Amino acid sequence: MLQYNKNKVDNNPKISEKPPISNIVIEQLTLPPVPKALAKAQTTTTTKSKAEEQPPEPKNEKVTQSPTTNQQQVQQVYQQLSDQGVDIQIAWPQNMSINRAALDFMYQCAGMQFAVLMDNNITKVNQFSLSNYSDWIRVAQGNLSQKEQHWLTAYALTGTPIRLFPREIDLRLAQHLTVALRGAPLVNLRANYQVTDQTLLLNNIQLNQQTVKGSWPLYRGKCG
Repeated sequence: MLQYNKNKVDNNPKISEKPPISNIVIEQLTLPPVPKALAKAQTTTTTKSKAEEQPPEPKNEKVTQSPTTNQQQVQQVYQQLSDQGVDIQIAWPQNMSINRAALDFMYQCAGMQFAVLMDNNITKVNQFSLSNYSDWIRVAQGNLSQKEQHWLTAYALTGTPIRLFPREIDLRLAQHLTVALRGAPLVNLRANYQVTDQTLLLNNIQLNQQTVKGSWPLYRGKCG
């Protein structure tokens, strides 16, 4: 698992000539060198890193129904999410309008953050003063949303686009996985994200090549 080096922060990030939005701050952090054995894995669908952010506090209503689990087991499964040997692919909606609405909800309500990865450097587009992001970050596969493309252009960002999730969302995912795995190791996971009624769900779940019935709620919030 990679970690940010908090002591190396560039206070003079490169931006375009276009004036930035007042509530946007560009932050650059440097990661420690990637071990050679893991360098190739960084280019796969799932890229892992120590990130720092949490969802915005206003009007936040977390999912109240959580699976009953042993917290130590949950932490162990959470660490497996950041294991380079685990094969995880979770897709966003393919329909463009549904995809855009889902991403907007995640940025505006759930505290997801956009960033780019270049070598060992992560440049984050900070919309809020946040902390405590998940150790597991997602490479933004496929077409970027209009908002994400605007950030890339407006701030002259270069690198691999990534999305940072709040830690609480992946901890909730680890809770569901702990219940479903029943002590077995996490080997592979296939699923789809869906946003319905201001709730982030995981559906079409294939866990260790076995179908899991139903959907898993990961986050519920309200934005006004």
